[in-house]
Amino acid sequence: MAIVFLLGPGMSDPGKAQVADPAPMQVRRDLAEVFRGHGHTVILMEDDPDRQGEDLIQKFDRLLQSGVTDIVLCWPPRAKMPTTYDELILLCDRLDLLEKKSVRLWVLHHVSVATITRDEFKILETGSRSRYLTALARRLVLRPPPPCCPSSVRAASPWPAAAADVGS
Repeated sequence: MAIVFLLGPGMSDPGKAQVADPAPMQVRRDLAEVFRGHGHTVILMEDDPDRQGEDLIQKFDRLLQSGVTDIVLCWPPRAKMPTTYDELILLCDRLDLLEKKSVRLWVLHHVSVATITRDEFKILETGSRSRYLTALARRLVLRPPPPCCPSSVRAASPWPAAAADVGS
């Protein structure tokens, strides 16, 4: 079974017209339960105790190197995303490690935040950051999941999924 590092936002974006319902953290917790229900181990940064003298980046690295087989980035609508953007940048900086360990990256996104075609993962966020995020998605080689996409991922969300085969 997989060891899934589940990333994504925890709070609603106060700048959005409507508050996310359910809250982004609840979406991630519900998704974690789906994975667990299929026998996978799930790591949520929020649930792992901080260690004395460890900063957030060190914690991210420690968890990433704790036998993770898959990384799932959950991207719900109306969520506060800056920390998630940071997580994407951290993943870009660790592509060699992900490739070496054959870690797969999955993005479960709501249709209002991104679109995906055979050749392109397009961020629908407004403003100049959409180009930046699209560049991150390109760097991470995000694309549609293969037909053999794990059923636990397909069952976890009604949203489309994008998968990055880090080693290819």
